[in-house]
Amino acid sequence: MPLPKISIVTPSFNQGKYIEQTILSILDQNYPNLEYIIMGGGSTEDTVEIIKKYEDRISYWISEKDNGQTDAINKGFARCTGDIFNWINSDDYYEPGALLTMGKFFNENPSADVVCGKEWSFETDATEKRTLNPGSVIKENIFETIRIGIIDQPCTFFRSDKIRDFFPLNVSLKFAMDRQLWWLYLLKYGQQNILQINEVLTNFRPHSQSKSVTDGVLFETEYDRLRLSLFEELGAPDLLEKELAENIIPIPIKWQIDIEPSNFILAAFASFYAERHYVKDDLLTTSKLMKYVKKWKKSRMNQKEKKLWLAANAIPHSLTMGLKKLKKSI
Repeated sequence: MPLPKISIVTPSFNQGKYIEQTILSILDQNYPNLEYIIMGGGSTEDTVEIIKKYEDRISYWISEKDNGQTDAINKGFARCTGDIFNWINSDDYYEPGALLTMGKFFNENPSADVVCGKEWSFETDATEKRTLNPGSVIKENIFETIRIGIIDQPCTFFRSDKIRDFFPLNVSLKFAMDRQLWWLYLLKYGQQNILQINEVLTNFRPHSQSKSVTDGVLFETEYDRLRLSLFEELGAPDLLEKELAENIIPIPIKWQIDIEPSNFILAAFASFYAERHYVKDDLLTTSKLMKYVKKWKKSRMNQKEKKLWLAANAIPHSLTMGLKKLKKSI
C-alpha cells in the first residue's frame, strides 16, 4: 500500500534563528509523499534567505503580512492536498523518521482519524536536559477528555478530510487555535478513532521569545473564551460561567456537537469546579455545582462524583482532613 500524502504547514515570523533546523527536520525525512508549505508573515530578518536555500524542495512558500499565526495556518491548510495534516512552528522540529512513522500508522490503522505521539521539550539548546511530554490527553471517557482539553499539537496528526469543515480556525485566537480544532473534532466524532502511540515525534523548544514563555497567562484567557463559547452553546447555568475569568468575550464558534448526552460535558466541568471549591471549604458553591451534576447524570454519577456529592452535603473538607490526620496519629 502506498504511503499517504502528508501535508505539513510551518507558520513563521522572524524565526531566522531556528527555522533552518525546522525545515531540514522535515525535508531530510525523505518522506516519499510529502507536501511542505511555509507561510511566512513578512519577516524582517534572514528567514526569507533561509527559505530560498531550500525552495526547490518546498511545495509552496510565501512571505507576506498576515493576521498572525492562526491566519497563516488557515491559509496553509487551504492549500494542502494531503491525506494527513499537521503544522509545526518554526522554532520546533521533528525527530528523524517521524513522518514515516505517521504514514505507516495511518496505513495500518485505517479507522484512525487522529494519531497522537509524544514529544521532547527542552529550553533553547539545552537538549541534554529535555523532558518527555506524554502527548495529547485521552481520558477514560470523552467528557473528561473534552473538559481537560489538552492537545499536544506538534505530535498530533489528523486525517485532512475529518477536519476540513472545521477550517478556517478563528483568527482572534493567538494561542488556543489548537484547542479549538481539538474540541471541534472531539465534539463531533468523539475519541474512539484517536490512536495514541509511544513514538516520540517532535521536539518542542520554549525560549525567551516564544509565546509559550512570554505570554503564558494569555493562554488561559483564550481557553476561558473557548469554554464560555461552549457553555453558551450547551445552555450552561450562570453558576458555571462564573467559574471563568471576568469580562471575557466568547469566541464566535458554531460547535458541531454530535456526542451524547451533551449535558455530561457540562457535568464534567461542574464536577471539576465543585472539587476545587470543596478543597477551599466552600461547601455552598460545591453543593450547588454538584446539584447540577446529579441533575444531569442522575444514577450515572461515577464514584468520585458520588463521594463529592455526599461530602458537599455532609462533611467539610477541613474536618475530613482533620479526621484523617487524627486516625493516623492513633
